[in-house]
Amino acid sequence: MDWREKCFNPFNKIPKLSLKLPKNSLFLMFQSSALRHPDSLPTYRLPLVWLFVFFIAIDSWQQTAVSCSIDETIVFLLCVLLPRSGPLLGMLGLLTGFAVLFPAAGDLLLDSWMTLAIAVAFGIVARRFLLRVEWQLASQNVLAALTRTGDTESADTVIAKSLTMLREYAVADAAIALRQLDDVTAEAIACVPATALPSPFTSPKIFAEALANNRCIYYWDYPATPGANRTLVAKKAKSVAVLPLSAPAGDEVVRGPKPGAIVLLWYQRHRVSDYFQNFTESVLGGLSTILRFHYATFRLEKLQTRYSSILQTIPQGVVFVDASGEQGWINSVAAQQLCLTEGPQEATAIADAMAKLRSRAQNPQEIAAKAGDFFSKAEAKIRDWEWVFSEPDRQVLNLSSTPTLVRDVPGRLWLLDDITDRYLNRLALVDRTAQLEIANKALQLTQFSVDRAGDAIFWIGADAQILYVNDAACFSLGYSRSELLSMNVSQIERHFTAEVWPLHWQTVKKCGSLTVESQHCTKHSKLFPVEVKVNYLEFNGCEYHCAFVRDISDRKQVEAAIRAEQEKSEKLLLNILPQSIAKRLKQRERNIAEAFAEVTILFADIVGFTQLSSQISPQELVYLLNEIFSEFDRLTDLYHLEKIKTIGDAYMVAGGIPSPRSDGAEAVAEMAIGMQEAIGLFNIAHGHSLSIRIGINTGAVVAGVIGTKKFIYDLWGDAVNTASRMESHGLPGCIHVTEATRKLLCDKYVFEDRGVISIKGKGEMRTYLLAKPLKK
Repeated sequence: MDWREKCFNPFNKIPKLSLKLPKNSLFLMFQSSALRHPDSLPTYRLPLVWLFVFFIAIDSWQQTAVSCSIDETIVFLLCVLLPRSGPLLGMLGLLTGFAVLFPAAGDLLLDSWMTLAIAVAFGIVARRFLLRVEWQLASQNVLAALTRTGDTESADTVIAKSLTMLREYAVADAAIALRQLDDVTAEAIACVPATALPSPFTSPKIFAEALANNRCIYYWDYPATPGANRTLVAKKAKSVAVLPLSAPAGDEVVRGPKPGAIVLLWYQRHRVSDYFQNFTESVLGGLSTILRFHYATFRLEKLQTRYSSILQTIPQGVVFVDASGEQGWINSVAAQQLCLTEGPQEATAIADAMAKLRSRAQNPQEIAAKAGDFFSKAEAKIRDWEWVFSEPDRQVLNLSSTPTLVRDVPGRLWLLDDITDRYLNRLALVDRTAQLEIANKALQLTQFSVDRAGDAIFWIGADAQILYVNDAACFSLGYSRSELLSMNVSQIERHFTAEVWPLHWQTVKKCGSLTVESQHCTKHSKLFPVEVKVNYLEFNGCEYHCAFVRDISDRKQVEAAIRAEQEKSEKLLLNILPQSIAKRLKQRERNIAEAFAEVTILFADIVGFTQLSSQISPQELVYLLNEIFSEFDRLTDLYHLEKIKTIGDAYMVAGGIPSPRSDGAEAVAEMAIGMQEAIGLFNIAHGHSLSIRIGINTGAVVAGVIGTKKFIYDLWGDAVNTASRMESHGLPGCIHVTEATRKLLCDKYVFEDRGVISIKGKGEMRTYLLAKPLKK
């Protein structure tokens, strides 16, 4: 389904008329929905029906000679009442054929044929005349019904009613209202009487021609029409009528509704009569006028509401009085100030309220001085006319008045602005300026000595404004004295922002003095560290901060160098000792020794490294050994184990120290496997055939730091010796473990029983070779 078909989905919801007007049946006169249709002659139908009944009654009571003229009258009435006179014309044809076949009765049939033909002809002419009148009356009734919608109903309601009536008069299956949209929106939309013209629609092809020529277009066989809309054809629309709704004149100026069209659909082929065409054109003309009126009314009401809302929301009081003095208007703010009701007011009431307000002012001389100029000139304008009040509350009003001319109606506009806060702030500013002048005179007494001080000195007010600086401050910051005196302290001191300054001021005021380290910013945006000593002072009733600022760039450089050396020492110490042990040593703790109940110790020795050392240079030997041990160190960090030491080509690592852990044996086993893999990769990379013997044992040990120079964190105990014997009695490329270690790892790894072997210094022991992890 493309976008056009989606936009036509509302067609599925359009209710079809359940009752259609039969075209060739007397049943037309007895259908309830068709009785109002112009084709049924609703104005003349009842008198003609009664006349028809009257002549039938006379025909049944009179002689045959009289009934002949009565039959002609009945035929005439039937031709007038029936929607089509086809049956009567057929009857005349039968009579003519009968007269030709039977000449003996020709004279009688010829007379009857002539009288009936005249009656039919007069009946058809009379029906056409009455139909023209009925359709004209129908258009008048439709326009009257649309006009009676009233101002309270929207244009949508008018369109909805027009759709309903047009569909009934056209005997259409559906009536649709379309509006023009932008080019990227859907092609059209269906609109039932509940909704009409809801939004601007794109100019679809279905009514583009009707809009271009501004005339109604009727398609009797719509599927055969070139460029027929696929959606309408898919909906099985056989006949279509497009009635254009053109946009109002000057649309670009008034921005009125977009043009559109009303589309009538028939699911059977339907020929539109001339009467209906005249009817639709008349209705469309009146409908366009009504829609323009509705839009103009809506636009005017919206403008009035908008302007009224604006005037009601502005903070100033607004008073308007026309030049005749007959009418005035005030908004809610002015109503509160003048003690009146907002909205229209008599001009005299406004004048009395203004006079009462003026009588309460506390500056009558100033008011009278401006009033003389104002009342002597009709076109005078007033600005900044201040009325000061002290009762019931302190208030100052600033009045402005200017003549206006709105639609040739002269008047005068008053604005009453409450400037109480601004007026009081201005007075306070004047007082404070005088106080600052006194303070500045006093500060000049100390200026000479302060200007020659080596440290930068600042005097700062409670509002963070810089009030005084010495020469050292100007030199360190790169500003002139006048520039610094026009700046705020936050412009050179990044920590003293507008949010932080009040808290800083109160802290210094409470403590009396405060020393902090901060950074100052020079004129060229260069930051340098400073030490600021701030003192709180009161002088001539004013509060100040006196700040002594010293450049500590050199000191900071020394501190940074010391800190860097400390970090190097810290890093070096952590490379030698565990972090927890190093921390205890820095706290000057001596004789560090701890006992651990379960520690897993690994000894590893590189097989063939001694022979290799005699074949390569010392530099290359150290390089290769460093590469191997660096990879072992990486594995130590990976499994969170503690490297104890290296002796020649031997490597010792332990799990479970200096912090006990339950998975220490498993971590050591994983590292042993990783060490074997690392040796294999090393051989591949360098073309050597080295192997590694690994011995592992688990047991109790004592760990601690010995010595005062080149001290080392080491392990002691029988478990350490046994782990060393496991390595020396092991096999190259194998991981040799004791019974204690196997018990901890038996459910995680596969072991090969080596049997009972003789261990130097230990006697007979059962040992095992760790083969591989168990499959999970």
